Amino acid sequence: MYERTNTMNTSKLRGFLLGALVGDALGLPVNKKPHHIVRMYFKGIKGYTDEYYSTASPTGLHAGQNSIDARPILQALPHTLDSAIAHFTETFFQVERATAEQLSKFFQCVSRLQVPLSASDLLEEIFEPAVQQKILSAMAFFPSDMVIEFDEAMNEQSATQFAIAMFLRAHDDFETTVLSTVNMGGLARLTGAIAGGAMGLLHGAQVIPEPLIQGLMHSADILDALHALERAS
Repeated sequence: MYERTNTMNTSKLRGFLLGALVGDALGLPVNKKPHHIVRMYFKGIKGYTDEYYSTASPTGLHAGQNSIDARPILQALPHTLDSAIAHFTETFFQVERATAEQLSKFFQCVSRLQVPLSASDLLEEIFEPAVQQKILSAMAFFPSDMVIEFDEAMNEQSATQFAIAMFLRAHDDFETTVLSTVNMGGLARLTGAIAGGAMGLLHGAQVIPEPLIQGLMHSADILDALHALERAS
C-alpha cells in the first residue's frame, strides 16, 4: 500500500509540474492524430519548433505552447504534495472527473516510488485485474504495437492506460520516454503530460532537460510561480 503524505517534496512537485507541462507542449502539435500521420507528415516530434505541418496546413501553434495557460493554476496550487498533485491534475489535464481521480492516485503512488519500481504493485493500486494484465502484457511490445493495443490512444481511458504503460516500460530517461510516447499519436498532449509528470515525480526536476523547460511559452512566469510555491511551503 502507498501511504498518503502532507509533506512537500519540492523537487518531486517541481518535476511533476514541469514534466507535465513539457509533455503537454511536446504532444500538442500532434494531438488527436494517429501514429501513421505523425510518422508520415511530422517525421516525429523531436522538440519544440515554431510550426509543425500536417500536409500543407500549419498547426497554428507556437514553440513550447501548452494546451491551456497553466500560470493561474500554478498560482493557486495547495501547499501539500498530494493536494497539489490532485488540484493540478483536475485543472490542467482536461479530463473527466473519474479519469482525473484515477490519474491523481497514480501520480501520488509514483511520488512514493523508488527505482527499481514494481509495475505490478503500482498497477494493483490503480486498476482492476483485467486492465493490470493488459498493461503488463503490452509493455513487452514495441511502442508502435503497444498503441494499437490501446485503440491508438484516441480516448481518455485508452490514452491514460497507454501513457502509464509507456512510463512503466522505460523510465530511465525523460526525453526518450516522453518523445516516444507523444510520437505514437492519439491524445498526445494527454499522454505526454502523463508520461512527463510521472517521470518528474519519479526522478525529480533535475531529470528534465533545461532547454525543454526554458523553451516553454511563459517559462519565466512558470518558474516564478514555482519559486513562490516553494517559498510558501
